[in-house]
Amino acid sequence: MTMKRIQLKEFTFLVPPARVFRDWRSLVLTTHPVAELPNAPMLCAVSGEPFTFEMRLSIPPGGYVGLCAYHLDTVFASVGVNADSIRTFSMIRGYPSKVIYPFSSDKDTLKWRMQWDRKRTMIGFQREEDDPVAWVGVFELPGTSASISFGPFFVSDGEAYQATGEDLRFTASE
Repeated sequence: MTMKRIQLKEFTFLVPPARVFRDWRSLVLTTHPVAELPNAPMLCAVSGEPFTFEMRLSIPPGGYVGLCAYHLDTVFASVGVNADSIRTFSMIRGYPSKVIYPFSSDKDTLKWRMQWDRKRTMIGFQREEDDPVAWVGVFELPGTSASISFGPFFVSDGEAYQATGEDLRFTASE
């Protein structure tokens, strides 16, 4: 069985941003001043087949932009960055876990990657195209062995900002 290729048009906002423009290959959005997961803008698609997902996302001055694997408001995992820090934030059965480390980049964007194999979800990034993936989070999310929702998220912490996304690639891996 051949899997349909997932494109940007198949992604839906679970929580819409203040403003958004998107076409078949890129998006530009403006966040609300305050928004935290799971109530922050999150652009999601669903897959029932193991996959690798990549997308280039801008690095915001504050808040966090990155990728999220989502099952319910009480079961999700995310990794995101801003100009000063990188953060993993997950919720498992309603119990939150958050870890923040210093981070810096001389680039305006990062290429994010997610792999899902029914058992675990891995989220990481590349600074340059030829760099190895820096896997930041490996998560085992309950209830996601048959399918998972996934995509970029845009958290804000008091200031609205503009974010971009482009170069989406989805590859089935089974």
